[in-house]
Order: sequence, then structure tokens, then C-alpha cells
Amino acid sequence: MRISYSSLENFKNCPLKYKYSEIDKIKEPKTKEAIFGNYIHRVLKWFYQQDPHFPPLEGLLEYYYNHWPASAKATAGEPKKEEGFSWQNEQEEKDYFQEGMRILEEYYKKNFPPKSMIMDLETRFEAVIDETPDEPGGKHILTGVIDRIDKLADGTMEIIDYKTGKRVLSQNDVDTNLQLSIYALGLQRKWPKIKLEDLRLSLYFLKFGEKIETQKTQEDIDNTQKKIIDLIHQIQNSTFEPKSSPLCNWCGYRPLCPVWRHFYENGSEKEFNGINIEEKIDEYFKLREDKDKIEGKLKELKNLIEVYSHQKGLKRVFGNNGYFNQEVTNKVSFDKNQLKAVLEPLGKWEEILAIDAKKLQKILKEIPPEAREKIEKAKKVEKEYKYLEANNTTKKELKEELH
Repeated sequence: MRISYSSLENFKNCPLKYKYSEIDKIKEPKTKEAIFGNYIHRVLKWFYQQDPHFPPLEGLLEYYYNHWPASAKATAGEPKKEEGFSWQNEQEEKDYFQEGMRILEEYYKKNFPPKSMIMDLETRFEAVIDETPDEPGGKHILTGVIDRIDKLADGTMEIIDYKTGKRVLSQNDVDTNLQLSIYALGLQRKWPKIKLEDLRLSLYFLKFGEKIETQKTQEDIDNTQKKIIDLIHQIQNSTFEPKSSPLCNWCGYRPLCPVWRHFYENGSEKEFNGINIEEKIDEYFKLREDKDKIEGKLKELKNLIEVYSHQKGLKRVFGNNGYFNQEVTNKVSFDKNQLKAVLEPLGKWEEILAIDAKKLQKILKEIPPEAREKIEKAKKVEKEYKYLEANNTTKKELKEELH
């Protein structure tokens, strides 16, 4: 299989997104975040291509201004807008434009004059991963593009990947970052003479002006290959179910996805046997709201009656339409060793040792990532249950999140 880091990441985040992109070959509609991020990458690439005659800050900002992906309102002679994309409104475009200016100005002030030598920009690599050397068909080709490779003053090399997102990863997240591990693997195969101990790997979070570095060992590279092979096996056996997460807000496939498609449908598309489903969903949440109020009132009344019964020393209290009866229940526990001594000879001990899924989920949050991966591999789906889960986030609130 020929696969890239971005494809692997797509599969990890959402198998259906992987299918749309890599199998169905559906081009993902561009989001404003993707347009903005790609453009900042493009500007920085152009700037470093001017090495050694770097233009001043004014020259960098002028290039940024002249090639900005203009809105659909662009007229003849103005920069051409990105194909299939236009800003939602003028204010949104203005906000992004000004943010880009700020990012580049702060980046320039922090990094120029440069203290390193540019080795390569947008370096493409291919790394062969042979999972079964003695059998045909066991080879996979991992591909990728590295934003920048520098040679530092001390002779070491540095891989730099730009990030334009709205959060900075922790040092631990950078240390375990699969993308950087794949880049180290790719560079190791492209330039075998580079030693891992002489290689730094960095994520540069442009919005915050923060660069976080890490290094990799040969053990890290070997584990990365195992993770890649495991992901490839998951892809080969996947049914490509969608995985809903906050990342949906930046996905261009939402209008196609069964998780989100209904959100974008209109008119008769939302009718079923002449019934408007959207209206029925709204009716459901209205009734559930009424139910919550009723249940709250019932609980309040029951508490009042219980206090009354206790103070009066009554075991049963009566109304015209029914009565309350005091019941006593006990929470019991068993001595584990005594219980085992009785049940094990009868062959019944194993039957009461079923895994408590809720307790396991709590434990998973407390154990190391390596242990979590091993438990995940031990998981088996005995039976699949499909059910509807209600969420009363309004359509207006969803639109605000998506934009």
C-alpha cells in the first residue's frame, strides 16, 4: 500500500473521511482554516526561496498582500480567489488577513536574521516499510512532505513543520507526535548518513510564535513502523464508519457525511411519509424538556413526603389517589476469598468475573499510552447495538460552532 502521513491521520481521526479522500477520490471542499494555513505556508516558502537575499519585513508583507486569496468579489486585475472557495463575509476575510499580517510580522522579528542554513523546502520523501520481508506483497510505501529542513550552527539538522491551528501541543504530545516520527523515518531513508542523535524535530506554532522541539531514538523509529503497519491493517479491515469529534468543525466532507448530511438538507429532503422530521425532532425535545420539569417536580414532592413520613414516624402515607409505602433495601458485599472457595469447585467462579466496562474506561485514563494501546488491541466487538442518542444543542448553536 502507498500511503501518506495525512492519510493515516485522516483514518485515525475519521475512517469515513479517509474513504472519501483516498478510496472514493472525492476532493475535499476547502475550509477557511485550510485556505489560510496553506497560504501562510506558501508565503514562508517563497520567503525562504529568496535565500541568501532575504527581503526586508516590508517585502514579506507586500508579497503576502499581493497574493492574498481574495474573496469572490475580486474584480479584474485583483488576485484570483481560490477555486471553489469564498469568504463568508468581508469581516471574516479582513480578520483572517490581519491575523496573517500579525503572524508574519512577529515571525520575522523573532527569526531574522536567520541563525541556520536552509537545506531544503517542502522536501518530498518515500520510505519503504517491509512488514514481511520473506513474503511478496508485504511492502508499503510511506510518503510525505517536510515543510523545511535547516542545518544549525552546531552541525545538527532540524526538521520544522509549521502549524497555524488555534492550540499549542504540550511537550509530551510533541515527543509522541506520529507526524514527526514519520518525518524522522522519511529523512532517515532519504539521507541515510544523518544520525538520529544529530536530528531535531520541531513543530512551529505560528499563531503563538512558539517552537517546540523533540528528538527520536531508533526505538522510536521502530515503534513508528509498527504503528504504521497496525494502522494499515486497520484500514485494510475497516468498514469506514464515521467518527464524530470536534474535528468535524474543520471537515469539508460534512455535507456528504451521514453524521452531518441532514444538517445541510432542505425542504422535501427532510420529509418522511409526508412528515417533516425536523419538526418531530423539535417536538421530541420540547416534550423532553416538559418531562424534565415534571420529573424535577415529582422529586421535590417525593422528598417533602419522605421528610413528613420520617418526622411523623409513619411507614405508609395516604392521598386520595394513592399512597407511599416505606421500603428498606440493603447494599451488600461479599468476602472475595470465601465466595471463591464456594463457587470455584462448582465451576461458577469465572462467570461472576465479567469485565466492568465503566471501571475499565476509568482505568484507561490513568494508565500509560503503551498500556492503553495493548488493551485496545485486546478489544473484541461481541455485538453491535445501534441506538439514537439525543443532544439538545440548537441548530443556531451548531452553525456558530461550524463558523
